[in-house]
Amino acid sequence: MRKILTTIALCCLGITFAQETGTIAGKLLDKEANNQPLPFANVVVQGTAKGASTDFDGLFEIPDVPVGTYTLEFRFTGYQTVEVPNVLVEANKIAVVDATLGASAAELEAVVIKVVTSREREEALLLEQKAAVEIKQAIGAQELARKGVSDAEGAVTKVSGVSKQEGVKNVFVRGLGDRYNATTLNGLPLPSEDPEYKNISLGFFNSDIIQAVGISKNFGATQYGDAGGAIIDIQSKELTGNSIFQISIGTGFNSIVLNEDFLTLDEGKWFGNISNKDIPITSLNSYSFDNSFKPDQQDLQTNTSIGFQFGKRFNIGENRLNVFITGSLDNQYLYREGNARVINAQGGTGRDLDFNKYIYETSQLLMGNFKYSFNAGTISYNTILVHNNTQNIGDFTGFAENISEESDAAFIRRQQQNEDLLFVNQLLSKFNINKKLSLDLGVSYNTTRGNEPDRRTNTYTVNDNIFRPALGSPGLTNRFYSDLEEEDIAARASLNLEFGNIDEDDKFNGVLTIGGNLRQTDREFNFTQFNHDFRQPVVADINTPESLFNQQSIDNDIFTLVTNRGSNNVNADPLAPFFYTGDRTIYAGYITSDIILNQKWSFGLGLRLENVDQFVEFDTNLASSIRDPNVDPSEIEELYVLPSLNAKYSFNENSILRLAASQTYTFPQFKEVAPFLYEDVTFSSSGFPGLEASTNYNLDIKYEYYFSQGELISFTGFFKQIEDPINRIAINSAANNLSYRNTGDNATVAGIELEIRKDLFKNESEDASKSRELSAGLNASYLYSTQELDDQRSQANFTSDDDELEGASPFLLNADVTYNYNKEKFDATSSIVLSYFSDRIYSLGTQGQGNIVEKGIPTLDFITKLKFDDKYGLSIGIKNILNPEYELNQDTVDGRTIAIRTFEKGIIGSLGFTYNF
Repeated sequence: MRKILTTIALCCLGITFAQETGTIAGKLLDKEANNQPLPFANVVVQGTAKGASTDFDGLFEIPDVPVGTYTLEFRFTGYQTVEVPNVLVEANKIAVVDATLGASAAELEAVVIKVVTSREREEALLLEQKAAVEIKQAIGAQELARKGVSDAEGAVTKVSGVSKQEGVKNVFVRGLGDRYNATTLNGLPLPSEDPEYKNISLGFFNSDIIQAVGISKNFGATQYGDAGGAIIDIQSKELTGNSIFQISIGTGFNSIVLNEDFLTLDEGKWFGNISNKDIPITSLNSYSFDNSFKPDQQDLQTNTSIGFQFGKRFNIGENRLNVFITGSLDNQYLYREGNARVINAQGGTGRDLDFNKYIYETSQLLMGNFKYSFNAGTISYNTILVHNNTQNIGDFTGFAENISEESDAAFIRRQQQNEDLLFVNQLLSKFNINKKLSLDLGVSYNTTRGNEPDRRTNTYTVNDNIFRPALGSPGLTNRFYSDLEEEDIAARASLNLEFGNIDEDDKFNGVLTIGGNLRQTDREFNFTQFNHDFRQPVVADINTPESLFNQQSIDNDIFTLVTNRGSNNVNADPLAPFFYTGDRTIYAGYITSDIILNQKWSFGLGLRLENVDQFVEFDTNLASSIRDPNVDPSEIEELYVLPSLNAKYSFNENSILRLAASQTYTFPQFKEVAPFLYEDVTFSSSGFPGLEASTNYNLDIKYEYYFSQGELISFTGFFKQIEDPINRIAINSAANNLSYRNTGDNATVAGIELEIRKDLFKNESEDASKSRELSAGLNASYLYSTQELDDQRSQANFTSDDDELEGASPFLLNADVTYNYNKEKFDATSSIVLSYFSDRIYSLGTQGQGNIVEKGIPTLDFITKLKFDDKYGLSIGIKNILNPEYELNQDTVDGRTIAIRTFEKGIIGSLGFTYNF
């Protein structure tokens, strides 16, 4: 495989071409029939031989239009001919032109014609996918609304081969998790807000700001090479008409939360703004913490959402400025009730705890898009501010080894608040130097701030309802503070030279693209933990915990405060935070080419040179590269030569075969190489400085058949070989410590994917005043993954000699059925959406312990959206209707399977209202 890709790289040095055509598509309405679709009208691109006729739904498509600006002409016998000037066709994009025809010039005066380039509509994205040389998949705002998807995370899980793992923020693509994927916004990279993850949480990006989400499962030379699973690109919304002003409000509930006696944090706020993030004490001899160990309580939990969208077009001479601003506030209450266990290889129990977990999530978002269009191109500025806050309280009761005695039980209460702030700034521009030459420039400055102030963990022994703080380790009762700051600067530049010629029978044309990227990422993570060292058993009242946790108890030597650096008696400053810092610099240059030989054959070739330098140093609770001369920081520097190939063969206009091959790499995340121990009640995780980067070889072959403008069936086969794969593994310990290793020399991933979109029936009344439509979609994937596990290489004693990859579900399924009813001033759409994933590895087992496996579950959602008089909208949703039990299992050496974590999520109902001014 390496030799093949190297040969491709050498070939693409001498061939540098690219496609220079786009597509015009849209819908034509009949003014004389109450704006019903107008079939059999003629649509002509003036000055060319290009044209089409509208179908029964008034839809048309004109593919392979050379890049340029055109006048589009609509004709129909007995109707006034309409000309739409300044239709801009860009390479590999869809110009969507919607128009209305009337019978006379007088009626024409009332016609409003929009000329937009829209990637929100399903048919536009399918046309873009059809026209592209490379393998593409995307889901747009229209499909998100139809399926009741609320954010980018939900969007990508509706695509074949993509799934979400419970308890993990980001998604798995073809069995490859967070470290193997990359997230961009409008083609520029985004930083992470969480020290546990490489990618930013996709849940930050709600559907209000999404125009489309593209999922590139095969690499192209214009993209950053740190991706083995997929590059997920969020295209932000912009104004597509003359103006918009919309407000929306919504409410909802979770069936298992609504009337629960719900615990909330002492300092928790509805908006989630934390007033004091700093450590409030300056000496271990004082106890002046701001927050109480005692939670508050409420008994009615309803979810809320509020949003607005505003946009307006300003004409400035012959130029125009589009302004689009959107904002939202969302909150929701979640509840988990279940059981959590820690077992050894023989099935012996280290912990067996029943738990109740109360979770409140709130987020606020504000986005602005300002796009100035002029004769020579466009300049746009995007800014996004996201504030996200999660508050949770978990009560765990039962047996805990080394805590509870034979006659005692353990009671552990963990109270936690995480606040994340993301600030994105992008300046994007495109300049058409002449008809053949264009320049694309982009720069971004992004910052993230993540805070976890005063996370509180209380551990008690309980006997006859008498609570005593647990002895044996000061860390059993603690207060934890952490903060993360990350800055990310990225820039791109590309020069595109178009050339070639087109005639009616055949075509040969291309674009030479030469460009480069720069990215600089700096992260600093600090944390301090205050442990409570109790001298002897003492009774505590959990209803009034401040009667024990106070200054008097320190003065009376009932307990002392110590940090992981020690106490006041040590030489080092015990209040100095532990930390790790990470720096990554990427320089890249690339050359790409797409060439259309004729109506059947198209090729895309690319070569990217990328230099990556990552340096992580640390002074943590496990190791220090600062203080210990025997411990080295983690430093990886590599220069990658990354070739890519795309080939497209069109049997005819609707039948297409594609091939894609590429080489990429995967760097370990900052957190994965920093030996920082993050502790939860039943799990903990720590980094491993010895991790090495992975190298990925990717091969895809795909067949697509397009029945009509919105219908297709496709089959994809894929193969990946990963050198030095990175996996999460379980380290045998009382607290289920998870870490990361290069688990061997090679891993193999292969599979097939199927996607179907089909209209089951369409029915329209004779006067075209009413229509009914039933459509269905299905995508499914089968995945095979295997890796040989190397104990010596990974410094772990694996239970198996070989195994599947962490997170790889052998089978994934997404299916939906949508019914649409339309008549004058009323539109109704209802969808049923089903998803399923099969069992998958959560972490690889070591020391005789079996793998921790996430049990496969189905989810079923129902969504209805109603629209009245083009002004009023109503949405009703019921999600997670089946309410399956989430379960993590682990095998023992004698063949038993034991559930080590179980809970249900509850059924979630929602009701929303929108009004368009």
